[in-house]
Amino acid sequence: MSEADVRNIESLEDLERAINHLCERLGLQSYQLQSVVTRAQRHFGQDYPAYWRGQLRSAEQSFAEARDRLSRKKFAVRAGETHPATEEKKQVNRWKNRIRLCQQRIEKSRSIAIEMEQSCEKFKVPIAALTELAEVDLPTASTQLASLVARLRAYQDGSSQSS
Repeated sequence: MSEADVRNIESLEDLERAINHLCERLGLQSYQLQSVVTRAQRHFGQDYPAYWRGQLRSAEQSFAEARDRLSRKKFAVRAGETHPATEEKKQVNRWKNRIRLCQQRIEKSRSIAIEMEQSCEKFKVPIAALTELAEVDLPTASTQLASLVARLRAYQDGSSQSS
């Protein structure tokens, strides 16, 4: 058998510890990234559209109330009297504009949700690779390195006893 230089096994053990630490950190980072992607998908796919649908319902209700106030004001006028109902007309127009804005935002949210879904799906591929690295590849390398270190220790101990 040839002579092997196995004087610095501690550096290999340090490398194994570093790999295990990297494994833990990468695993944590991959789970955090998965969480961010999931939250982004939920926000743009569900929360944002739901917010604007709620705003639309509220605007429609307020519009109906403003329109009713305007109607009551117009019909409360006696013969020969005029009430301009300017403020009521402004409120009706404000709520009409708000309804249009909400409808535009709902439409926009649909296209944004599609874009975000596509972007998140593209982002999931590298995250999966990172997760596989943290959960499979690095632990395998660490196990192999630990086995190698154990064999080197055994070799070193055998060389020390025969000297």
